Amino acid sequence: MSRMYRGNLQRTGEYNIKGISKFEKVLWKFTTGNKISSTPALVDGYLYFGGQDGYIYSLNASDGSIIWRYETGCGILSSPAYENGILYIGCMNGAVYALNIKDGSLVWKYQTSGDVDCSPAVENGIVYIGSCYCYLYALDARNGEVIWKFKTKDGESNGVWSSPAINGNRIYFGGLDNHVYALDKTNGDLIWNFETGDKNHPTPAVANGIVYIGSEDGNLYALSETDGSLKWKYKTNGMVSTPAVTKNAVYFGSHDFNVYAVDVFDGSLKWKYKTGGEIYGAPSVAGDNVYLGSFDYNVYALNALDGSCKWKFKTDFFVVSTPIHGDKVVYVTSRDNNIYALV
Repeated sequence: MSRMYRGNLQRTGEYNIKGISKFEKVLWKFTTGNKISSTPALVDGYLYFGGQDGYIYSLNASDGSIIWRYETGCGILSSPAYENGILYIGCMNGAVYALNIKDGSLVWKYQTSGDVDCSPAVENGIVYIGSCYCYLYALDARNGEVIWKFKTKDGESNGVWSSPAINGNRIYFGGLDNHVYALDKTNGDLIWNFETGDKNHPTPAVANGIVYIGSEDGNLYALSETDGSLKWKYKTNGMVSTPAVTKNAVYFGSHDFNVYAVDVFDGSLKWKYKTGGEIYGAPSVAGDNVYLGSFDYNVYALNALDGSCKWKFKTDFFVVSTPIHGDKVVYVTSRDNNIYALV
């Protein structure tokens, strides 16, 4: 199951499932009324995602049939998170929605002061989510009441697109004010911040005592979880996507069209693979494969060891979401208005 964006609270993008090494066919596809940028959540055989047509969808993962949809009236870029029977998701109208996962009925809605484009993290009854108007919020998962909120360094002019990652008692995220933040998750107090050379809207991944995060300055940064000090950085020729992290490698894409694999501890290059377009979306790792989408309209499955292409599937527009994994199936959304089940 994939209960939230990137598969876990640390946002590593690694799935404990074999994945598919060979593509045979489209099992099914479901068409919405507009582009889809949201990465689906997969819970107990059902898929949940938001569309830029203003609906939150629930589909049967086996055949793509619709179970319910909830109308927000505004486009959705956020990916949902699930806990205790409730689905949580943000919307470009600035609202955070909590829906009953069975029938899509509204449990509560909290209105922030800016667009909510990032994806929530949910842990132990608290929803953590950022707003484009400078705040990261901790909301009570039962009723949407604010527990605490943290204002980014540059205040009103720069918000939070980065989805928060959680490890232990700390929460990590990037800001559009060129800073990466570590907060105490219980009260929102600042522990450290690190300044990069440009905006940081990709989501961090946390592993090995390191916070890995991409930036618009073209670098992937590896920062100490303890104090935010720089361990290493890897420079590309374009904005860097959200990374995926395994015990051996960090995988990420860049607007320079390349997918990179670097060493987790020193950032040395293992391999790179050139696609036909910019890479905005985050990769996922399942078994021996790395899966990701590109602005060349393709979904790729690459060999995690050497970067060779095992297969690719072409949609009809940009793919900016993360491919997720069920039993012998890959689910992926595209800005061609479709969600696909690939086997």
